[in-house]
Amino acid sequence: MRAATIILVCLALLTPAVPAWSDEPSSPTVGTEREQEKKASRPLTALTDRGVTTTAAPAKFRLILEPSFEYDHFSGQNVALSGFTIFEAILIGQVVVEKIKRDIYIPAMTVRLGYNDAELSVKIPYIFRHDQSAFPTPGGSGVIQQTTFDDNGLGDIQPNFYYHIINEGKWRPWVPDVILRLGASFPTGQDPYHLNRESVSGLGVVATEFPTGTGHYGIAAGATLVKSADPVILFLSAAYYYNFARQVGTAGNPPIDFGEIKIGNSFEYNIGFVLALQEKFSVNFALNQRLFGRTKQNGNPLPDSNINAIAFNIGATYVISPRFSLDFLVGIGLTQDAPDASILVRMPTTFLF
Repeated sequence: MRAATIILVCLALLTPAVPAWSDEPSSPTVGTEREQEKKASRPLTALTDRGVTTTAAPAKFRLILEPSFEYDHFSGQNVALSGFTIFEAILIGQVVVEKIKRDIYIPAMTVRLGYNDAELSVKIPYIFRHDQSAFPTPGGSGVIQQTTFDDNGLGDIQPNFYYHIINEGKWRPWVPDVILRLGASFPTGQDPYHLNRESVSGLGVVATEFPTGTGHYGIAAGATLVKSADPVILFLSAAYYYNFARQVGTAGNPPIDFGEIKIGNSFEYNIGFVLALQEKFSVNFALNQRLFGRTKQNGNPLPDSNINAIAFNIGATYVISPRFSLDFLVGIGLTQDAPDASILVRMPTTFLF
């Protein structure tokens, strides 16, 4: 079914190279002044958590308030879950599940403060999660049982610093804009270790709470390249994420001895383009892939803990006014580790000083 969906939406989903945070390149109409105006409105400074670039403001100081809402849907058929997973929940023993549906809702507020070519941003997410599992009753009776779990909480806060180090065409016409990024992740969300668990008939011991964060500090470094080719803007971004090990020890209810946990590091890239359809409206397409290394427990790699999440997205941006725009993104997962479908809406508002 996913293959059919991908074919149908093969042109409907991209913005991860910046979840729909694209900027709108205007078409030149009159003279040098118009050309300068267009250049000032190009995407230049920060790329978001999904890889897209935001618009550089012509003023020296700028404050951007960016409320957003993201929805992700996961599903699985005849899935066997066993052992230890770090991001969604921790399962002990082996569990056989006939069908799983998971819905995640993430309202967030991102605050960006920029000065000339530098920008500091802080993203504060809040996560709601709903899981529904259907599984056969033990004993082979053929009766299907269904359980649901709901939880919510503050996610991990993510500050990022961006610096626009190279301007397009600085040395040669083919030289792109280059934006460097340094980021961090603070474990402000509920970690996967200190969760309440209970025995569920047919499922064994499972968590009745959900983690809203990784429980680990992390740092990130990356770069974004942006090149204009009217009426298109091409972009490529890449980042490497390092997660610090943590001595968890015994935690949870009932208590479990986790020992030392080291989440696998990850590498992510986004590649795509922004196409201006008119002065105030643009669409953007991107391919996003993130590769996670294996998680280690007491130095030993855990089986099936590596992740390969690939998504193809299509997004649109409508500039309502010079200081306010609306971004919309639809995404489709191309691998089992990515959400089946995702929707993202952003409403950045810029204040100039």
